[in-house]
Amino acid sequence: MASLKLPKYLTLPDGKQPITGCTKGDVAEYVILTNYREQVEAAAKMLRPVNVQVRGDEAAMTVTGKYGGFEVTIANGGVGVGQNSNIIEELINIGGRVFIQLGATGALQEDVRLGDVIIPVASVRDEGLSDYYAPKQYPAVSDYRIVFALRRAAEELGYRVHTGIIRTTEGFYPSQRIAEYVELYSRLGVLGVEQETSGIFTLCSTRGCYAGASLMVIGNLVTGLHYWQGDSQDFLRERWFSQIKVILMAISILRAEGFPGQTR
Repeated sequence: MASLKLPKYLTLPDGKQPITGCTKGDVAEYVILTNYREQVEAAAKMLRPVNVQVRGDEAAMTVTGKYGGFEVTIANGGVGVGQNSNIIEELINIGGRVFIQLGATGALQEDVRLGDVIIPVASVRDEGLSDYYAPKQYPAVSDYRIVFALRRAAEELGYRVHTGIIRTTEGFYPSQRIAEYVELYSRLGVLGVEQETSGIFTLCSTRGCYAGASLMVIGNLVTGLHYWQGDSQDFLRERWFSQIKVILMAISILRAEGFPGQTR
């Protein structure tokens, strides 16, 4: 069979990346990843916009703006590791270096409450996307400096914070709702389950970039509480969106410490 002739990364004739519609100069070094376009729109109100890209019907949207004297990009990575990897790959190609996920999680420990924040130090790679980047023995870990900055920022802003291991799965329903998986990973001390983080950590590490995540607890698979069922819905929705403040403060802390510098 003939070898593939396609280039490793595709760029449109006008220099744009095919999914995000961005080109060099559109994206900041620091990128905040969200799950939904409305999160990008809400977060963008806190920035002084420099560049906005909306890519057709694919719902890929990025906003680059200034906050506290520095530029930051907020991008809709979608739900799940697949679309997130597409967005991250393109943003790395044109200048993104530090990627922080603004996400949500279902808790696997009874004492983790709705509205708490989980800042993962590592994630169980229980999804298939990261296998394309590294073998299973390769750990999916957050950069320790990002973990410290996020925890400091979250605590200063009044959040109840947990740091530890989480689990990333392929789908919301099949792998998160099976009782034996919930019981197993709860017993192992895993804090929560979600659908993006291990892919983000692995991709960024293998491409010489840096990653972290701030995850709002919106459900608990042990107690059965979930904000979609009306459990403190308005309160949790506001806290989920307000996590952007945690990440922006963390970025300010990291920049003050000269991170990431030219170390990689």
